[in-house]
Amino acid sequence: NHGFQVLQTAYPEAQRFLDYAALDLKAFAPGAVFRISGRFHTVADPLRAPRYAIQTLAAPIGTWGDRLRMARLNRRITRVGPEEILRGPDSPTPDFLRGEGFSELMIERFFMPFFSGVCLDPQIKVSSRVFQYIFRMFAMGDVSIPAGGMEEIPKQIAGAIEPDRLRTGVRVRAVKQGTVTLESGEELYCRKAVLAVEAPEVERLLGFTARTASRGEHCLYFSAEEPPLREPLLVVNAEGRGPINNLCVPSLVASTYAPAGRSLISVTVIGEHLVSKSNLEEAVRDQLSEWYGKAANRWELLRVYSIRHALPDQPAPAPDPTVAVGELRPGIFVCGEYGSLPSIQWALMSGRLAAEAVLAAAARRANS
Repeated sequence: NHGFQVLQTAYPEAQRFLDYAALDLKAFAPGAVFRISGRFHTVADPLRAPRYAIQTLAAPIGTWGDRLRMARLNRRITRVGPEEILRGPDSPTPDFLRGEGFSELMIERFFMPFFSGVCLDPQIKVSSRVFQYIFRMFAMGDVSIPAGGMEEIPKQIAGAIEPDRLRTGVRVRAVKQGTVTLESGEELYCRKAVLAVEAPEVERLLGFTARTASRGEHCLYFSAEEPPLREPLLVVNAEGRGPINNLCVPSLVASTYAPAGRSLISVTVIGEHLVSKSNLEEAVRDQLSEWYGKAANRWELLRVYSIRHALPDQPAPAPDPTVAVGELRPGIFVCGEYGSLPSIQWALMSGRLAAEAVLAAAARRANS
């Protein structure tokens, strides 16, 4: 994967399959810095980060009633099982939040800016089931990155596979029962095939009508002599203008992400600001200099990742990701976001469910 990504340590499937100690996970602080009306305001979970309690209470993100509603929502969501959330009522998230009694100020200054960076939808019109599950993960675990980079997660999983069993850098043209055809024209023969690709690729490989709506993003990485903040917190744009959605300094979380004496800064742009790269850097730098002064003009741009399909759209009603998609066609199985939901949690679970389905099909064949 490219762009900015994190691991939620509360993911049940990640806890089941990943060796967190071997990944050497480094955690963000449990909070965020919100840019509102030209100033920065820190908002954090007062139970997990009491050092930010006074700043959190002073932040202009909502009413006192909103703070009580937030505590009530947190208590309720963390006490129910994830299955209850994923099979419960569903609606667009703003409607759900209004139903919970949150003010428009709280929705516009807290929920939309923060969760739009998670689901890449500026209006967070995602399934309320998806929202509640994500909220639960934030409340029950850490937001972390492996010291060696996010690539360490698939490398750890692939470590159980003999290297000569994997072929990389090979594009697939089509998949049909018993045959995988490569772009080179080479054909690979198999009894079962599992498509572990993004939803638009499933549609392409099987010749389905393209129905997946994509959410894209630009991710810009900068190198700087000094970080723009001192603590490992996410910075969120809650001003409703400018291209930046969020910013963070991964090297404050894991020092291995930058050489000694340098800081790595990640900036994410979503939504209507998905413009050309040439205009993007100028627009982002203008906003960075507004936030951090002339020092931001000296940041060195390292790379820009423009990701057309970073996530699929996730409207209500959301599918139940705990149920296997099964065979799309005879002998062809699928795992990943197609018919399910996107995230490391559901990638791992759908992979397990697909493997179990393949083994069950093989057992039925052997017994027939």
